[in-house]
Amino acid sequence: MHLLTQARVRIRSIVLFSVVFAAPAIVMAAPVKVVVPEHATPRERFGADRLQAALTANHIEGGEEIILGLRSLPAVEKYKQLPQLWPGATEAFVIKRIGNQIIVAGSDASGVLYGALELAGRINQAHALPKEIEFIDHPALKLRGTCIGMQKPEITYEDAQYDYPYTPKDFPFFYDKAEWTRYLDMMVRQRSNTLYLWNGHPFTSLLKLPKYPEAQELSDAQLNQNIEMMRWITAEADKRGIWLLQGFYNLHLSHTYARAHHLPYHLVNPTPESIEYTRYVISEFIRNYPNVGLMMTLGEALSPHKGVELMTQAIIPGVKDGMKALGTTVEPPIVLRDHATDIEDVLKASKPLYGNIDTLSKWNGESLTWTNDRGKVLDRFKLLVENSNVAVSNVHLLSNLEPFRWGDPDFVRETLLNYQRIGIGGVHLYPLRYWDWPNAADKTEPLLYQPERDWIWFEAWARYAWNPNRDPQKERTYWVQEFAQRFGTPQAGEKLLDAYTLAGPAQPRLLPRIGITEGNRQAFALGMTMPELIDAKRFGPAETLWTANAPAGERLYDYVDHEFHHQPHQGETPIGVADTVTKGAEQAYEAAKAAAPYVTKNKDEYDRIASDMQCIWLLMQFYQAKTHAAAEVMLFGYDKDQQHLQRADSLLASSVEFFRQLTDITDKTYRNAAGMQTSQRQIPVRGGPKTNHWRDILPIYERELATFRSRLKSMNDPAALAEAQKPVERLPQVVFQLEPGSGEAFTVKAGEPIFPDGPQQIASVAGELDGMRGIRVSSKSNAPIRFSLDKPAQVLVGFVRKGVNKAGPQNADAENWNIALTNAVALKGAPALTVWAAPLSAGRNELDLGRGSYVILGFIPQETKVKARINFSTASVDGEPPNLDWMFED
Repeated sequence: MHLLTQARVRIRSIVLFSVVFAAPAIVMAAPVKVVVPEHATPRERFGADRLQAALTANHIEGGEEIILGLRSLPAVEKYKQLPQLWPGATEAFVIKRIGNQIIVAGSDASGVLYGALELAGRINQAHALPKEIEFIDHPALKLRGTCIGMQKPEITYEDAQYDYPYTPKDFPFFYDKAEWTRYLDMMVRQRSNTLYLWNGHPFTSLLKLPKYPEAQELSDAQLNQNIEMMRWITAEADKRGIWLLQGFYNLHLSHTYARAHHLPYHLVNPTPESIEYTRYVISEFIRNYPNVGLMMTLGEALSPHKGVELMTQAIIPGVKDGMKALGTTVEPPIVLRDHATDIEDVLKASKPLYGNIDTLSKWNGESLTWTNDRGKVLDRFKLLVENSNVAVSNVHLLSNLEPFRWGDPDFVRETLLNYQRIGIGGVHLYPLRYWDWPNAADKTEPLLYQPERDWIWFEAWARYAWNPNRDPQKERTYWVQEFAQRFGTPQAGEKLLDAYTLAGPAQPRLLPRIGITEGNRQAFALGMTMPELIDAKRFGPAETLWTANAPAGERLYDYVDHEFHHQPHQGETPIGVADTVTKGAEQAYEAAKAAAPYVTKNKDEYDRIASDMQCIWLLMQFYQAKTHAAAEVMLFGYDKDQQHLQRADSLLASSVEFFRQLTDITDKTYRNAAGMQTSQRQIPVRGGPKTNHWRDILPIYERELATFRSRLKSMNDPAALAEAQKPVERLPQVVFQLEPGSGEAFTVKAGEPIFPDGPQQIASVAGELDGMRGIRVSSKSNAPIRFSLDKPAQVLVGFVRKGVNKAGPQNADAENWNIALTNAVALKGAPALTVWAAPLSAGRNELDLGRGSYVILGFIPQETKVKARINFSTASVDGEPPNLDWMFED
């Protein structure tokens, strides 16, 4: 464990005394003595208590002794037959029987604790003390733990992201000592040693700040209750060998402090007063909670290049101020996330000032996609391994697994083996459903408790974080026994383990081949639209999804191009993976059904497992049919052979039917699909409570199919084709006057750049827009555009870099935006633009569309109705595959 903890638990006396736990009066045999050091730490006493409980539960007597203590104690050293532990060992232990005594010796207090738990486990399994034992063990990873979000699924606190004061209303579990005891007992049983609490700005919920009374956000009574609870939680965690870390984001401020000082709640750039405030609250946190660590997100709100300033001027000085107040020179560890910050610069500047820095980085982004990493992500981990005490891997959010049960032990074990190979020294595990802790998504009464519902998720990661170098065949036996214990028979255990293992690769393997992002922008269980499959570039895909967080392979556009040109495929293909995981999911469902006759316990949970396996199979069938359909549509773009579209029609209809069946099941079994209830979730549609269940999405896929069939009919109707290819008149324009500093006016026509500071040009433009007066802004601009209009108008906007769905741009009112023209402006070397329209009033206007990844293509009278049509003229540019989104968007 870390230096701070080691210093706190160092034993000053080596005098031993016996703690004799008396048997019931009617039993005359001598009890087994459990002997602990006179000044035993809470961890050693906790281990002794668990050992005594095992002895009592199994009615073990006989006058023998179990001696607990540090390996370095003279009272333990005297046993010359006892193996030595290696120099620098942490959390290691040795257990050996020597005559009538069993010695449990640890490298430190945590080693003693884990040795006692190991012996207690063997007693419970054999119902007896071992006649012979010599066993040495230690963890593979230094930091092994989980996290709990002190955050809500939706933004509730004054529209500020991640900021939530700790109150019984918002976080009732925080005040439930019985629930904490149950959770911490699970962690110590699994030998986890770190627990992270995530929040935007937790300090005013856990500290009194006499220097800044205006920063207090809670009543005195509530604040006192929170402080008492935090101290109790940390003490209970510490005696179980668990180091608690409080996470926070930068640069977030107390809301009452921000208002008092006329500052925003979240700062992009530090100010002198915010630096002083942050330094103070961190020093007070260290002073008040000396056994609790800090984990920080330097980025997110704070500009990435400002991380060095905040780290060196506020955070490290604040920690040192707290150390000085405590009178200690032992540096508590700082865990620094690499998210959204210039981590190399931060580490370079910080290491000369502070020696005890751990780092944290996401593994597979915000999903679980592969047992390995490569490319930029692997390079980042290697950098962190080289430049920090412990590089911790954060298994984050699991957006592609939620909400179904998942627990493939082989997948987890292989992942942890790769951690060892890379040099990663810790794992930080999110629950399968982070945003609604501790409740599962299942529609049950009462709601299911995640650590019980997802027991194998927590158990597998903890087991292999301790030791991934285990024999696969023996591991299969172990997991069969674990399932058998829960469901009654070895036969049930074997088949349910098969179900979990066969289903395990489904969502992880498929997402990188067809998905948009490994992040929480995508709820994979809710499917994807056809434009998202055939035109992924429009939706701002995260390239590391397939270049780093997956094996080498193709995306759909690669696959189709290779198919059309009869070229060999490279690595995994979307079609091959979709077919493979669908077959595996089918086998998983069959294995789950086959377990039914053998299940004698927990039948309700068994039914939920079988239902989940069926849901995963239906989801994979949906994706399989839709991926094949997308490939056929894209092939049509190459050769214009309508047979591709006829095959796509049948496949798309099948995908809708599979999704309909999935909806029928989940309507009875799940409250919703994704914990997150904010607009950050954008795939397949913008997030929120009204788009978070399969029944909300099914009409979208039904409408998509109907639109596709309508387009097919139009394509084969000579009159419709003739109408589509007729010359069109330019739309009527509304005159505008542009204010200085708001971009520049230009004429919309072929050859014109769409940014004043970039090379991207218009290749061709639909007749409705050709020659209109528009406005282009810097691609780096974040400023609003100010202009005046002669009369009420509709603004026409093409969003360039990040595709948007029908909700319009992210920072605008979704109800005000509608598609005006599909595929209307072709760009050289980039996807064609869809044009969106929103109403504006006459007179002066200020239009804030965020960073300049858009172009204004003109203003038209508010009463003008733009006639929808298929615009073939801009379908293909510079040999690029054509844009075919218009086939699916009404």
